[in-house]
Amino acid sequence: MKYYNKITESVLYHAENEDILCNLPAYSFSVMITDPPYNFTKSNCRKMYKEGSKRLVAKSGLYDYDSDLCRIAVQFGEKEINAFMDQIPRLMKKMNAFIFCAEAQLTAYIAWAERHGYKFAILLWEKPLNIISKSRFSQNVEFIIRIYDNGTALNKLEENELYNRVFHSRVVTKKKHPTQKPTEIFERLIRLTTKKGDAVLDPFLGSGTTAVAAKRLGRVYVGIERDDNFFATAQERVDSIPEGETHSPED
Repeated sequence: MKYYNKITESVLYHAENEDILCNLPAYSFSVMITDPPYNFTKSNCRKMYKEGSKRLVAKSGLYDYDSDLCRIAVQFGEKEINAFMDQIPRLMKKMNAFIFCAEAQLTAYIAWAERHGYKFAILLWEKPLNIISKSRFSQNVEFIIRIYDNGTALNKLEENELYNRVFHSRVVTKKKHPTQKPTEIFERLIRLTTKKGDAVLDPFLGSGTTAVAAKRLGRVYVGIERDDNFFATAQERVDSIPEGETHSPED
């Protein structure tokens, strides 16, 4: 029989996630929401131009060799996915994880889920259409795979649109991290899977969006980020939310 631990204080760790995950109390978290690397390597970092044109598509410089995106890029294939995911079931009250991932990574996450007897569902974040080349379909969607166990039914909320598998949130224009996602996506997932006071885990915190969403909704959060600059950004974003200034329509 599992003994559920209760985490009562939120904390951000500036460290490698494997150094922290092994020391967190077992069966403590109601949900994990995280955005690991997309297996985007240095070879992908290049100037990107519109097909048949000399006009740069990525004026932000995210695709330059010395950009933040390339600086944080690491290999995150099947081996790394398995090593990471193997640490998670011990921490969850019941397995319930939402993981942003690249299309090519879906098979690795699905294979891991099936080996461990978990269910999975694939959600989409549909972004505004941006046609770089008419020789292939636009990359205007990102994938979120939910890996979950029995007993993790979604909360019954009033807004029917929350249950759509396709998210239509706009991209973040003033990013504090190269792969920053809209806060409203994280708030939606947290509202659907937790209640006030539940603990939310993010082992790849980045600029802190999971923690920001959790704090706004009155949830406890634990986030882990190894990069100095991104950790400082995450801490600043969380600290900018006054204590007690939370909103959760269903609470």
